[in-house]
Amino acid sequence: MSRPPSPMLSVPEKKTAATELFRDRHFFNSAFFTDLREARASLSAPSSQATTQDAASRRAFLLRYHRLLASARDDPCDFDDDLAFTWHDAFRPHLRRTAASLRFEKAAVVFNVGAASSRIAAAVDRAAEGGVKAACGEFQRAAGAFRAAGEMMEGEEEDTVDMGPEASAMLERLMLAQAQECCFERALAAGTSSAACSKVAKQAALYYEEAYASLVIPPLQNHFERSWVAHILLKAALFNAEASYRYAIELHEKTEIGEEIARLQFGINAIVDAKKAVRGAPGSLYDAASRLEQDMNQNLERALNENNRIYLLRVPAAKLLAPLPAASLVRSASLSEILDVKTETGNQSS
Repeated sequence: MSRPPSPMLSVPEKKTAATELFRDRHFFNSAFFTDLREARASLSAPSSQATTQDAASRRAFLLRYHRLLASARDDPCDFDDDLAFTWHDAFRPHLRRTAASLRFEKAAVVFNVGAASSRIAAAVDRAAEGGVKAACGEFQRAAGAFRAAGEMMEGEEEDTVDMGPEASAMLERLMLAQAQECCFERALAAGTSSAACSKVAKQAALYYEEAYASLVIPPLQNHFERSWVAHILLKAALFNAEASYRYAIELHEKTEIGEEIARLQFGINAIVDAKKAVRGAPGSLYDAASRLEQDMNQNLERALNENNRIYLLRVPAAKLLAPLPAASLVRSASLSEILDVKTETGNQSS
């Protein structure tokens, strides 16, 4: 049985201040450097900010600017002696960092490529034909971009929280979780076996759990909106419950009713506890959790009745249950895939 697509998170872009790349240089008339200066000026112009551009156009512009920066690094002409780039934290815009570092500039641009990819993915109609595959590919591209941005910042004297190692790893895990969720939706729609769907759901839960674990400890604690934390915690519980639910269906077919009951009780408790703990998640996500809870309660009632009337099997304690198997069907895109013009509108396979 398929379920309506649940909401996904997208990452806001970093904003930047205007920067003069070259002053009083003899190469002002160079077509290449004119393009580079104009691209940098457009990057900070209000008319080109992410809020006024569609995500695909914005990403194309960011990729073009990154290519210009990459081409300029080997040019014999120097940048301005007082060159400095200023970028604001994507999640706390009042925090900013200024550095005379092209690596910092490139990392910020790659971060924004990831943000644009996440916007594209979150906006896809996953109920439409090909929508799940398209969203899955874009989330994998976003995951790779956030990982790459973090790697590019390694060795810098200081970094912003949003591009630090903890945030980069968390954002990568979140994007992989959402890509894996797309794979789960596709598996359900294709009529994949309950056992296989359980493995896909369990891996989505693990990715969400890893992202959540990073959000509740320094330096990310209190850095992100509470709605993000609530969303991710509820998604982790939802997919742990989905994994238990699908696994329990397989157990019922094998007449392993005792463990079926234990798995269903575990999944129901995961949802109930999460719904009590979270505040600020989207209403549609609460609705999805409630629908799953209702389905699990129906199956639990059936299993309890059958066990009491027929099987009389012992129900194992939750702590004695073995961890459910998981299967990852996604990966983070490589930096070359992210920056490749040929794949700009393509998707990574899952």
